[in-house]
Amino acid sequence: MSTTDPAVTRPGSHQPMSDPSDFPRSSRPLRDLLAPLDRDSDLWPGRHVDLDPFRIHLRRVARGPDTDPAVAGRVLYVHGLGGSSLNWTDLGEVLAPVLDGYAMDLPGFGFSDPPVDGGYSLTMMADSVIAVLEHLGGAHVVGNSLGGAVVARVAAARPDLVHTLTLISPAFPDLRPRVRRLSFIPLTLATVPRVGPAVFGYLGRAHPERQVAQTLREIMVRPEVLGTTRIAQAVEHAVARAELRWAPEALSRSLNALVTSWVWMSGRDHWRRARQITAPTLVIWGGRDKLVSSAIAPRLIRTIAGSRLVMFGAVGHVCQMEIPVETAREIARHLEVHRPSTTPVG
Repeated sequence: MSTTDPAVTRPGSHQPMSDPSDFPRSSRPLRDLLAPLDRDSDLWPGRHVDLDPFRIHLRRVARGPDTDPAVAGRVLYVHGLGGSSLNWTDLGEVLAPVLDGYAMDLPGFGFSDPPVDGGYSLTMMADSVIAVLEHLGGAHVVGNSLGGAVVARVAAARPDLVHTLTLISPAFPDLRPRVRRLSFIPLTLATVPRVGPAVFGYLGRAHPERQVAQTLREIMVRPEVLGTTRIAQAVEHAVARAELRWAPEALSRSLNALVTSWVWMSGRDHWRRARQITAPTLVIWGGRDKLVSSAIAPRLIRTIAGSRLVMFGAVGHVCQMEIPVETAREIARHLEVHRPSTTPVG
């Protein structure tokens, strides 16, 4: 848990707790319905979905045949730069009794096809998320890092599709020079034309364990909490990604698109769009995030009307991976405060 009260709420943003009868399948608080954490479970099953012009790899949290339907509807999880749908395995399973979880691979990441025109703009990524949400018929939405910045744009543009919004260390403009960020060698190399993609391909094929270990050290304070199964799954995924010819280019061009969006007009476009968000919004941040400083979190919750900030002290960039139980409890609380959609569970 956080070193202080984890819920830092903007004054006046509290909403009355929903009547338990709003959750038709259970009168118990959602936080009491969460599943126990199992770091040794199999990966969720996935399939490709053709959503013109995208071909998206979409995973769905494994739900046993005797499991009751999720009481609060469905949720779409969107990963960050260099990540994939695997980043949501533990959080999604803990939340499975509450939310029917879907995790997408952004175009060019995981096992999704690259965009047809080879462009990796934030607009393209937002369009891909919108396509998935339209396919699902709307959902609660959770995004991390680059995925957080993308789903914030989606919430602003298509409020009809986003029931509630949760942003975990969203990649909003943070251009202050920090040595710790530069120590993340993979992201630094990704910006170098030709060299970056070549290095990524080599590391994925020849040294996947080293590549995964380096990444985990930079995005987490305690990567060892993942356990051997999750780390082995990440290594296997790195090997599979190394065989995809577009994988290095996807990472390099996506990073360039993100940094360009921070620099263009001093990043004002991000903040302008954030002001347009009307979905109930929860912002979660790790106090020891090396990649996007938690110092920008107060500005973000001032910008998104009625949003609430949860700060976890000794946690890095991926709260959903490092502390999935605590993160799940805060999301469940968010749903309790804001009534879930009446959209039928699918």
